[in-house]
Amino acid sequence: MINYLIELSVIHSMLFLGYWLFLRKERQYANMRFTLLGSTFLALTIPLLKLPKLLLGSTEPLAAIPIQAISLDAITIAPSSETSFWSFDQLIWVYATISGFFLVKFAKNVRYLMRLERGSTYEKFNGMYIRRTQNIKGSFSFFNWIFLSNDIDKSEEDYQVILKHEKAHVSMRHSYDLVFFELFKVCFWWLPSAWLIIKEMKKIHEYQADAHVLKSFDLDQYSTILITSTLKLNGLVGLASSFHDGLIIKRLKAMKQNAKNVRPWKWGILSSMFLILLVVFACSEEADIAANETGSLKSSMEEVFTVVEEVPQYPGGIDALYKHVATNITYPKEARVTGVEGVVDVQFVVERNGSLSEVKVVKGIGAGCDEEAVNVLQNAAPFKPGSQRGRTVRVRMVMPIEFKLDPEKTNKDNSAQGMVIVNEVQQKNETLKINSKFEDGEWSGTIYDANGNVLPGASIVVAGTTRGTVSDLDGSFKVKADKSKDLHISFVGYETVKLESK
Repeated sequence: MINYLIELSVIHSMLFLGYWLFLRKERQYANMRFTLLGSTFLALTIPLLKLPKLLLGSTEPLAAIPIQAISLDAITIAPSSETSFWSFDQLIWVYATISGFFLVKFAKNVRYLMRLERGSTYEKFNGMYIRRTQNIKGSFSFFNWIFLSNDIDKSEEDYQVILKHEKAHVSMRHSYDLVFFELFKVCFWWLPSAWLIIKEMKKIHEYQADAHVLKSFDLDQYSTILITSTLKLNGLVGLASSFHDGLIIKRLKAMKQNAKNVRPWKWGILSSMFLILLVVFACSEEADIAANETGSLKSSMEEVFTVVEEVPQYPGGIDALYKHVATNITYPKEARVTGVEGVVDVQFVVERNGSLSEVKVVKGIGAGCDEEAVNVLQNAAPFKPGSQRGRTVRVRMVMPIEFKLDPEKTNKDNSAQGMVIVNEVQQKNETLKINSKFEDGEWSGTIYDANGNVLPGASIVVAGTTRGTVSDLDGSFKVKADKSKDLHISFVGYETVKLESK
């Protein structure tokens, strides 16, 4: 989530800056309006795209690193009393509270407009239904509603001009733009461009409506009416479009300027900015390091990182990750009642943006413990991603979580009192069992633990290189290697095994 917000803010700010530098003073209002709408839509969607992943299929350039935990004292699961005020959860609540405030304000504006509509009287003029009311000054439109103050006399010269201006707002669907940008501001209130874009869009709306009116009225006549109209819009700054706007000087200046086509080089720069942002943020799954374990890609894309220079780091260190698990996990009642205990190995991938994906159990005990272990890791904060050769890579990690019962203590429902422990993985005097062969420049085989069970997630590295792979869920593996290169196979808690092809 944090990474999405960062990418969205950068993309929206850069695209709005491009508009501000190259299009703000143009007079192609339809194109300007489309640019602002398109920029916001792209800012919302580009961070969600992973183009090479879509193009190349389910390739996984992964480095497999089992987490070796430090010992924590056995604890009965309960909320931690030592939570920082600025924890991730607290920040989420602050964010949601402020967004909620702006959402309530938005809803109040809509409610006010609906009350205003119900309390107005209808008047028909030239096929248009107009809502007359004493509760406003001037005029404004909202979707298909056109509101006029009772102070505006039907016989006055500016009556038809005002109606035509407001009808232009309705026919061009300007209210849809404002509602969209107001909701965007509710979600991303901390983003300066979210506020600036509303102001800019309202200005474009007035310019568009003015241009529409000038098709039927003389410029001098329209300018005189606009200048002499001193009525101001009250209380509807968020959602309404109005003839009586405060941009009179700018509107008069814009009306006197002829519309010219935007110079091609400006569109070229804006298009280049878009393509650069698309490549930087959407093409985050780099194709040149992609590989799969079946060898279906080209040799230049077969490298799978199993040894990385910098492993992913949890915010606050590995201790903070253990604390997150210990304070947020719950020992399922089903497991406590039925006496289920044991170690759950949870595997997950730290993406190149630090987020966690593919969280799943590779060795479980059932009775709800597997689901609980997965859930607590899915809600962990994003990591600082791992890197190899100066660039970020996807890293697969495995974390053991132990569920343990205390038979001497029971709860009121006669279930055993449970504890969840993150244990230090002790080195065992046992070796992995491997059934392997080397044939046609490729190692293949199956890895078993000391008890003869298949072992997923074991690291297989070609000696002297960073090439390797990870054993599948059925313990199998394949990796290409020269005949002169040995193979090192390792897993947390077991001695490393060296395979020789000679």
